[in-house]
Amino acid sequence: MELLWCLPCAIAITGCGFFVDRQAAATTYQLLLRSREAAQRQVDVQVARDAMPSGMLQLQAFTLAYPEHRGFRALDAEASCQYAAGFVFDDWEDAKLGGRGDDADQLARRLGPLLDRCVDASLDVLPPAWRATRQAGADATRAMIAKATAAEAPALLWIATADALAFALDPWHHLAELDTITAILTRCAAVSPGFHDASAELLLGTLAAARSQVLGGDDGATQFERARQLAGEGALIVEVMFARGVAVARKDRALFEATLRRVLATDVRRWPERRLSNELALRKARRYLAAEAVLLP
Repeated sequence: MELLWCLPCAIAITGCGFFVDRQAAATTYQLLLRSREAAQRQVDVQVARDAMPSGMLQLQAFTLAYPEHRGFRALDAEASCQYAAGFVFDDWEDAKLGGRGDDADQLARRLGPLLDRCVDASLDVLPPAWRATRQAGADATRAMIAKATAAEAPALLWIATADALAFALDPWHHLAELDTITAILTRCAAVSPGFHDASAELLLGTLAAARSQVLGGDDGATQFERARQLAGEGALIVEVMFARGVAVARKDRALFEATLRRVLATDVRRWPERRLSNELALRKARRYLAAEAVLLP
C-alpha cells in the first residue's frame, strides 16, 4: 500500500518538476528576447561587440539545457550569424579595403569556422530534411528551396548570408554556390517579404551589383528600391550598400559620394530601435568614402 501511495506522489513530483522547468525556459526565453531588443538600441558598437561572445556562449548553453525549445535554437543561430557578419566580416572588409593584407588573411581564417557555425546552427532550427538535402547537393537543395515556408525563411536567410560572405571571401572557390544562394534569397523574399529590414532583398541587390561590376548587366537597383520600400525609413544600411553596390557598378562617383554623405549627415537618434544597425552602417559609410580611390579607381 505504501508503494501504491508513493507512485502518484512520484508522478506528481515529476510532473511538477517538468512544469517548473518549462516555466523557467519560457521566462528565460522572454528575457532573452528583451535582451535582443536592448542590444538593437545600443549606441556604442564596441559595447555590443564585447558583450556578444559571452551572450553566444549562454545561448549555446540554453540550447543544450532545453534541446526541444526551438526559440533558443533560433536565437543561438541568429547570434552566431550576426556576430560573424556584423563584426568579424566587417573587420575583414576594413582590413581588405585598408590594404592590411596580413590582417585580412588572419580574419578570413577566423571567419571560416564562424560561418560554418552559423550554417550549422541555422540548420538545427530547420527540419532535419534540410541538413540531409544540403549534403546531397545543389539540385536537391533547390528542389527544397522551392517549397520553403515563411516559418523556415529566417534560418534560410542566415544560411544564405553565411554562404554569401564565404563567396565574398573567396569568390572563385564559391562561385558554383551563387545560384543556390540567389535561389534561397529569392524564396525568402517571396514568402517573407521585408523580413529583418528587408535583408533578403538587400542581399539580392548587393549580389547583383557585385556580379554587374565584373560581368555587366543588372546592377541590382530594382532590388535596392524594393528593399527601401519594405524596410521603411531609417534603415541606413540599404543606402550604404546601394552606394557600395550600384554606384560602384555604374562607376558613378557623384552618386557614390552624395549617397554616403547623406547617410553620414543623418541623425540616427530618430530610430532608437535600429540604433546599433545604423551605427554599423555609419562605420561602413565612412570606410567606403575613405576607400573611394580603391572602389572607384
